[in-house]
Amino acid sequence: MAAKGNSADVNAPELNRVLSFYRDSTILLTGGTGFLGKVLLEKILRCLGVRKVFLAVRIKDGRKPAERLQELLKDALFDRLRQDATVEQLLERVEPVEISLEAGDGTGLGMDAATETRLLQQTDVIFNVLASVKFNESIKNAVDTNVGGTRRVLQLARRMQRLKAVVHVSTLYSNCDRTHIRERVYDDTLLRPEAVLNLSKLLSANEMDGLQHCLLGSLPNTYTYSKKCAESLIQQHFSDLPVGIFRPPIVLSTYREPIAGWTDNLNGPAGLCLWTVKGYVRVIHGNGRKKANLVPVDYCVNALLVAGFDVADRSMARGAAPDSRTGWETLQPVPVYNYLYDRPNLTWGRYMGTVSMGFDGWIKRLCWPHSYTIVPNRALFRVLSLCCHTVPAWLLDFVRQLRGKRPLYRRMAAKTNRFLETMAYFGLREWQIANENVVRLRTLLTPTEASLLEFDLSTVDWDEYFQAYIPGIRRYYLGELPAARDRTKPGQPLAWNRRIQFLCRLLHRLMWVLICLKLGHRLYVRRNLFSILIA
Repeated sequence: MAAKGNSADVNAPELNRVLSFYRDSTILLTGGTGFLGKVLLEKILRCLGVRKVFLAVRIKDGRKPAERLQELLKDALFDRLRQDATVEQLLERVEPVEISLEAGDGTGLGMDAATETRLLQQTDVIFNVLASVKFNESIKNAVDTNVGGTRRVLQLARRMQRLKAVVHVSTLYSNCDRTHIRERVYDDTLLRPEAVLNLSKLLSANEMDGLQHCLLGSLPNTYTYSKKCAESLIQQHFSDLPVGIFRPPIVLSTYREPIAGWTDNLNGPAGLCLWTVKGYVRVIHGNGRKKANLVPVDYCVNALLVAGFDVADRSMARGAAPDSRTGWETLQPVPVYNYLYDRPNLTWGRYMGTVSMGFDGWIKRLCWPHSYTIVPNRALFRVLSLCCHTVPAWLLDFVRQLRGKRPLYRRMAAKTNRFLETMAYFGLREWQIANENVVRLRTLLTPTEASLLEFDLSTVDWDEYFQAYIPGIRRYYLGELPAARDRTKPGQPLAWNRRIQFLCRLLHRLMWVLICLKLGHRLYVRRNLFSILIA
């Protein structure tokens, strides 16, 4: 446990153990060009006083790691950091390291010998955030990246001379076929991870696709399966290392740090919300009463950093007294951190409803005002999706063809429906998540550290969060400039405009109720009439 105290002196190592652990350390960060990795890199550089960060980067679109790093540091996410240091000064603390997951015999990261030697001599902490996060990724690519990449990183870690901690970032849904998920590794895959890697090496992509159904079992997609395999690999082959597994749930844009509302993708719920407010999505397959398991990315990064300290602390305790271990030290050779709190957990209904707090006028001026319904019944969802997504898309494409333009909306509607079907697995289910290790992490922080590394979700004001949510997507992902609040057109009274919008929304909802009644879903209408009318 950290010593207690109220001192605000960040330079007091006897008080602020977490901050002292990272000060003057050298960190290897993989996956630092991804969403979570970018925020982690920014936080490390801005708050922890590290000596150096080795940033593992792959060549992408012909761009070398140095080019990708310079482009990365110009992102709006690093604006606050650049107020105190230029890009050139930041590059003195961050060194891009070119890696390859296809190089060699599968035991290294494909870096040059001189760079590898420096990594082995200098690295204190590793954050392995490298992953393929696509749900529909081919089984071969998912296994090669998420399992094979993890093995390469940990094989490198085993040769490091100063290593204190390795934190592997997994996902809370690596065991989503269970209803109760504890903070432990579940070794119940059909094949052992090494066998899966050997299969992926020997078989082609098409042959692996043929085995996908057997390999996945009850898991919904290749992402969750490959993450589960990576956890098993760590437990079976690398538990001798100071390694821990961090499981975040669905990660959203930033809450406050370094700027509110920042994101660089439309993965998962972010894309769903944006498409909904733009009018592309009118019906969602899910259950509005189920917990959504959402966390802001800046809080997730803070918990990840404290977990890194805890992994090192546990490892030192085991090394100092290997025969006196009791309790969690014996039962958890690889500590697991399920980053989720039950009490402040949002439901899907509240998430979708509260998003509107960040709306501005141009969205409200859409020809079909923002409205949606969340439907748990699969048959009803498909009928409503046909009426509200597919048929309008065909009509719009017919109009485009009459005007001599290429059809566009049918393909968009088909892609949207596939996405909604994929997300439905998580929107219709709820899990009981153990989080004793994460609760314990919070007790390690002094007041000074808590002000820099807060991650308790009960301290998040969700109303404040959603004020910046949609505006953040528009500004930082879509690149739109902040717009002033819209005003009604000259000669059009504000009250009259609002009445028209209200009547359009009411008519839209009444049409849905009529369709449900015609299809015989009277019980569904009776139970959900109020939520349908006010959604």
